Amino acid sequence: MKRMMVLGLGCVFLLFLSWTFLGCNANSNPTPDPTPTPGAQATPTPGGEPTPTPGADEVEDQVFFLHHSTGEGLVTAGHMRATFDTYNAAHGTKIEFWDHGYNGDGLRDPAGNPTGTNYEIPDDNTDPEGLYRLWTDTSPGWTHSRNVILKNYEVIAFKSCFPASAIPDAATLQQYKDWYLAMRDFFDTRTDRVFVVMSTPPLHRLATNATEAANTRAFANWLSSSAYLSGHPNVVCFNLFDHLARADDGSATANMLRYDYEGSHTDSDSHPNTLANETVGPVFAQFLIDAAVDH
Repeated sequence: MKRMMVLGLGCVFLLFLSWTFLGCNANSNPTPDPTPTPGAQATPTPGGEPTPTPGADEVEDQVFFLHHSTGEGLVTAGHMRATFDTYNAAHGTKIEFWDHGYNGDGLRDPAGNPTGTNYEIPDDNTDPEGLYRLWTDTSPGWTHSRNVILKNYEVIAFKSCFPASAIPDAATLQQYKDWYLAMRDFFDTRTDRVFVVMSTPPLHRLATNATEAANTRAFANWLSSSAYLSGHPNVVCFNLFDHLARADDGSATANMLRYDYEGSHTDSDSHPNTLANETVGPVFAQFLIDAAVDH
């Protein structure tokens, strides 16, 4: 509290009373939870830049994660920021984690606070086709979103949500591969950045079938294999599918969301539950930290 110039004993007395009153009420408005409820804030301003972090010249790496609802669970219920904080405290580092959900939720800073801005991802499209366009399309909307991400972050992770795991046939699987190969061609032009591709999360057993599930496993295996990654040192894969799916064990629910990770055993909602997020969130956070440190 700033000191004030006083001109007389009467003013000193009034100032003493003011200080006393403020001290009694200093805790009447506790600091809000840094992890806001999705959608609780006003719609962020499109196209804004993140507010520079104080002492940004000391930040070693800015890590960015583009996601939708399944990613939201990993970030919040999975306490990803706590993993970053713990690592930084133990190693004397300053690796910052930013994340961006739907455009309506926008960008959050390393403390988990909404910045009031978003990156105008066209149509909120983070399906494989949307990610392909994010990294390759030359039209103004996609170019703007791409450039603002590339400008601000050294490690960039992105994922599609579980609807993209409904891969019905070999033709669709090949289309996914073609899109990710085209993305990789772009990543090769930006070796100053690390790109973290992610396999899609599995579908609930009540929302898919054996063919779709097997095709999604095949895509995840390919994306995380040397066939995709070898010779491209700035491209790494976090195999989210493998962390969340039942093994390819020949069972009726092989390659589908693990039973113990289902939010409901009677509803087909494919969002992983709290146990899944608490289990996988810290693993993913450490993967991003390692990507920053190793590159």
